Amino acid sequence: MPDKRDANEKNLVNLWRGLHCHWIEMDRYAGFDGVLISPFTGVHIVEVKNPDMKWKLTENEMKVRAEVEARGATYNIIEIDEQAIKLARG
Repeated sequence: MPDKRDANEKNLVNLWRGLHCHWIEMDRYAGFDGVLISPFTGVHIVEVKNPDMKWKLTENEMKVRAEVEARGATYNIIEIDEQAIKLARG
């Protein structure tokens, strides 16, 4: 079964690449969509959600989010370009 990606993910990844960031796409079992490496703000765990759809985190995403946040890190949920730019540029 292929990974289901949100419709806006490709656009956000292209935006990040235009900002000289590196995107590492995760498989569907990871509990998040990818790791963003920004030369400006560091390394980020990212879950992309489509703002045009009513969405909720999957059970696995909720579990990973809880694990990440319990360790003092941020589980970033990004929907729109402005959020993506802020995450990448600070």
